[in-house]
Amino acid sequence: MISIIIPSYNEPKILDLMDTIEQVIRPDQIITCNDKYGKGKGWAVRQAMEQATGDKILYIDGDGDISPFEIQKVLAYLGEYDVVVTKKSLPKRFGRAILTLLSRSWLWLLFRFWVDTQTGLKGFTYKPEWRTNGWAFDVEILANARKLGKSMIEIPIKATVSDSKSLKDIWRTFVETIRIKLWI
Repeated sequence: MISIIIPSYNEPKILDLMDTIEQVIRPDQIITCNDKYGKGKGWAVRQAMEQATGDKILYIDGDGDISPFEIQKVLAYLGEYDVVVTKKSLPKRFGRAILTLLSRSWLWLLFRFWVDTQTGLKGFTYKPEWRTNGWAFDVEILANARKLGKSMIEIPIKATVSDSKSLKDIWRTFVETIRIKLWI
């Protein structure tokens, strides 16, 4: 059974994404979620994860940056690996590429993994658990997976690469990763 979670703020995009997913694979369960209470993306995905019943659970961001056709790549590795992490190519803008490399270096220092935590498509053969409600919930999921000895692979996918990140987002993620390190 396959459960697919779609976090999004844009309802029309979710409907288009759901239609496309159903053309690519036959999921047993599609669960949509959003942060309508202002508690954070991590909170919204956690609520949806509690509803998931599949032995393969994926989440794909509903913003349209990742084609649902990329789901098949993730499914090809689930079973052989407990966690499948996807990665985008590096941004074309030099400053954004440097920021991405610095972010990965920071996560290596804290958690000893070098993966793209922010690409919005991941797959699991178990229900991950986390406490973080914000943007860095992916980091906590992967840190917990590493701590539990779960097998993990990172695979490249085609996705739209955004060149914009605000200083506020960068600072928030930095603070959240410190909090996660203290929890773990």
